[in-house]
Amino acid sequence: MAFRSTKEKIYGYEDSRFEKDVDENFHCSICYNVLKEPRMCRNNEHIFCLACISEHLRVNSQTCPECNEHLSVDTLRRARLASNYLSKLKINCDHASRGCAELTCLEELETHVANCGYAPVLCSNAECGMVINKRERVHHETEVCRHRKEKIQEDVGTLKRSIIELDYKVEAANKEIKNNNVEVKKVVGKLDLLEGSLKELDGKVEAVKNSQNQIKEEVKKEVKDVKESLSKVNKDVDKVKVMMSQVLEKLNMLEMLNKLPSPTEGMLKTPREDILIAGGYFFIATSKSVEIYSWEKNGWFKVSSMNQQHSGSSSFIYNDQLFVVGGAYRKTIETLDLNELPLKWMKCPGELPYKGGDHQTLVYQQRVIHIGGSNYDQRRQSNMISELQLTSPVTMKKLCLIPEPRSCHGAEIFEDKIMILGGEARNEHPLNSVLEFDVKKNECKEMPPLPHPLTRMATVCWRDQVVVLGGHDERNNALNDVFMYDCKTGKTTALPSMLEKRYECCAVITGNTILVMGGANEKDKHLSSVECFTMGGSTWEYLLAMNEARYRAIAEVLPSARKYV
Repeated sequence: MAFRSTKEKIYGYEDSRFEKDVDENFHCSICYNVLKEPRMCRNNEHIFCLACISEHLRVNSQTCPECNEHLSVDTLRRARLASNYLSKLKINCDHASRGCAELTCLEELETHVANCGYAPVLCSNAECGMVINKRERVHHETEVCRHRKEKIQEDVGTLKRSIIELDYKVEAANKEIKNNNVEVKKVVGKLDLLEGSLKELDGKVEAVKNSQNQIKEEVKKEVKDVKESLSKVNKDVDKVKVMMSQVLEKLNMLEMLNKLPSPTEGMLKTPREDILIAGGYFFIATSKSVEIYSWEKNGWFKVSSMNQQHSGSSSFIYNDQLFVVGGAYRKTIETLDLNELPLKWMKCPGELPYKGGDHQTLVYQQRVIHIGGSNYDQRRQSNMISELQLTSPVTMKKLCLIPEPRSCHGAEIFEDKIMILGGEARNEHPLNSVLEFDVKKNECKEMPPLPHPLTRMATVCWRDQVVVLGGHDERNNALNDVFMYDCKTGKTTALPSMLEKRYECCAVITGNTILVMGGANEKDKHLSSVECFTMGGSTWEYLLAMNEARYRAIAEVLPSARKYV
């Protein structure tokens, strides 16, 4: 019988149990111990033990104790980065106080404890009740326990009763066997009569078998000849299929190459516009920092930071002003005058009507179009396309409703249309749908879907194509896939894959060159790496990495009229 203490701890792990000191960032702010089954609030990613935050939500209030966002057990997120780090730490056994000196990785602790020889168990001998180590149980119960004789006597009595019952059963079986012997003799007599008839039949069957064997051999030979002929034909057909496949591949490649510029053309027009990236997350903190990449100096340079932290926001350039709009639990708008040096961020006089993020904003003929996203005030996603009025107070004029709410989508302008690609619906379910919004008519229509559901990807527009980069698929896998979506036909064309898998990354296009920055990989590690691809080329190349790793940031191509660093 297993023994369990009534004082067993169900919250975090005590620091003293670990082989080395654990970083303070991996302690629960409720129980102050090392995190056990870490969970995060959805938007600001404050981390707690699962048991601690569940108890808080049950007893206190349905809000995060750090940022007061609405929270429930169902909306908690797994802190995979923290779990991966903690799982490799060495910790002593739950039964160390009983003598176990084993140090094991945290991810293997449960298995070790279940099989530990120092686990407490109760002696099974009646009236004993002593708690002993599992490894000492047999020795105690058979050699040490003073109650063992009573158990042996009880087992002997049970054995005797079983032997008596067995004797009765054996006697009954013998009687049944004698009765069966009489019946068997009658049957044997009938079998002797049948034996003569069977011998006569065996002779006839043997003659038939000989005839059948001869026919079978002839048929086998004919079948073998037919199979050999078919095999030769199949080999010839396979060769033809391979040749046709190779021809089709070459034709498709030639068609794509005709549409793309040559790599040489891209190299001759090397972009010189500076690239700005701002905000996002780094590890578990939201960032205010801003960096600019200079092609001329081939480096990243930090410039004036934003006034507030922004992640999951959107950005656009309007009348030489760079705007950063909203973000997780933000309704503020910040601006950067690109004509004034040194650069300095200013808070826009007006604010969004609600705290919103994971939306898209684009500029079309002096109009700012706002698409979808999350409304954190009402804890829901938006299904509205609006015109954002930047005068104070900031307003959002409804233009059109989309078929279903979505956030974390891509959006690009092509001619008088806005293409809205993928994203996620309620419960973070990825979408493969594509919508075309006619800005002049304020109407939406369905386009051919993406090859598979996709969310949290980056997009850029090149000619009449939307280039889709990375993201998450329906199985929550990070991707390095790149493909072009034709805005007129809805057809997709694969491009070379990126060097790294990324989601929540930034992308810009300058000239014929695409730059992809930051994001997180398949292990949820935040990236500082930058890679670029020239349309018409065959491979991606790394550029100099950013000063900070970041994801859920914004990026823009700066006007080439000025040098910003």
